[in-house]
Amino acid sequence: MLVSLSIQQFAIIESLEIELKNGLTVLSGETGAGKSIIIDAIGQLIGVRASNTMVRHGEQKAIVQGVFDIEDNQKVQQLLEEKYIPLDDFMFVKREIFKSGKSLCKINNQLVTLGELREVMQELLDIHGQHETQHLLKPKYHIMLLDEYAENAYTSIYDTYRTTYFNYKEKLKELEQLQQKDEALLQRLDLIKYQYKELTDKNLIKDEKEQLEEEIHRLQNFEKLNEALSKSITLLNDEGKILELLFEFKSLLSEVNQILPGKFEKAKEETEGLYYILDDVKHSLHDALSNNEYDEQELNNMQTRVNEIQFLERKYGKSLNELIPFIEELNTEINKIENLEASTSQLQNEIEILYQKLMKYGASLSKERRRVAQQLRDNILDEIHHLEMKSANFEMAFVKTEPTAEGIESLEFMISPNKGEPLKSLYKIASGGELSRIMLALKSIFAESKGKTAILFDEVDTGVSGKVAQKMAEKMHEISNHIQVICISHLPQVAAISDHHLYIEKIEHDDRTVTTVTELDGDTRIQEVARMISGVEVTQLTLEHAAELIAQNTK
Repeated sequence: MLVSLSIQQFAIIESLEIELKNGLTVLSGETGAGKSIIIDAIGQLIGVRASNTMVRHGEQKAIVQGVFDIEDNQKVQQLLEEKYIPLDDFMFVKREIFKSGKSLCKINNQLVTLGELREVMQELLDIHGQHETQHLLKPKYHIMLLDEYAENAYTSIYDTYRTTYFNYKEKLKELEQLQQKDEALLQRLDLIKYQYKELTDKNLIKDEKEQLEEEIHRLQNFEKLNEALSKSITLLNDEGKILELLFEFKSLLSEVNQILPGKFEKAKEETEGLYYILDDVKHSLHDALSNNEYDEQELNNMQTRVNEIQFLERKYGKSLNELIPFIEELNTEINKIENLEASTSQLQNEIEILYQKLMKYGASLSKERRRVAQQLRDNILDEIHHLEMKSANFEMAFVKTEPTAEGIESLEFMISPNKGEPLKSLYKIASGGELSRIMLALKSIFAESKGKTAILFDEVDTGVSGKVAQKMAEKMHEISNHIQVICISHLPQVAAISDHHLYIEKIEHDDRTVTTVTELDGDTRIQEVARMISGVEVTQLTLEHAAELIAQNTK
């Protein structure tokens, strides 16, 4: 429940502190006193979008803060834990709206996004105003109300249906794109066939360019390589006789080692190793010299091949090793386009299978909805009969439609306010008072099952009076037995039955208009209820009537 509300520099409110309690709290006052502004301020706490027009003239920012008792609200506690927000029995929500139009949201002094604020607060507060009542006139809102009432009754089949529906729509989109691109694909086919032939005709081999460049480098340096190889062999064998001298040195070290055991053993081993290494080098040099042949025609051919590869790399913007898998990609695309008709046929088959599944799941969803709809219909009838629509009939009209994300049937609430009249759409027949009663009936039904801890009514009783007003007042009080109810009302019946009565007044102070809140009790409450009864002049008779009305409703 909402325990306290603090509003600073919000619209015409300079500073306001309101303590709230369980039960039914009524906010009353003259038109324009700022009652709806308080509801707008509370709206900021549940994540309604902010506007810089909410900041009081001449100020830099507006601040709205609310304290909520969440001790028994496990769902909210779980959400706070998931978002790593510190937990306590009370939750502090703060919204700062700046003149620039930007705003900050905090829960327990931790910054949160607007989406996170909404996610948490939807488990605590429900604000209902005249705008929401108008939603009742829109049939698309009716299926949402039914699903909300159903809770988890058909969640599994609903989720399965929606998953299948979005898969179905995605396949339809693929088919549409495939058909739209048919002509463009055929034009592209000519291009990629040419590219495929151009690349495959070159018989490209992985790492071929690097190998060719190495061989071209050798041929271009044939004479220098030949000379270096020859001189190296001569130094080892002929003129330098390095190997011969090293062999003799190795033998002498062996003799020394026999006389001085161990002293030159390591030197002998290293000398032997060096001798065999150079001997291997000598053989490798001989092989390289033997293989160092020069063929000018071969050099020209290699240079031509490298030029061809470099041309293809520049043309396609890919390296040689990237061009090779690109050839396979082209081949795959060619096959796909050439088999366009087969692909289209396969896709159409997939769509048909998905459609059959969709209709099957849709039928199951409709069956479950109709079962729950009968329960909701019976509950609504009970409630509106209690709200002085005793002869009214109310039905849920399901109509087959093309599959949508919500199902294969639409739903519309139909009503006959008076006995003998046919059922008609709400927008054709329901008056403002009737709509208010239907919405109040729905709120009453949901109040016991939805887990929220507070509901705010903003002039939900518009368009009713007399006995109907008394019944609506009783219904609001009945709802307040389950959750906290805060109500802006012009009806004396609602004010009289309330557990707490707050009077909103607009006054002038220091050449500025400010809004104040006063808790009424005793004579002040009787005075305000009398004002609500008379509308203009409060007389002794209206005071007596007000006192009697309050007494009757507090029995």
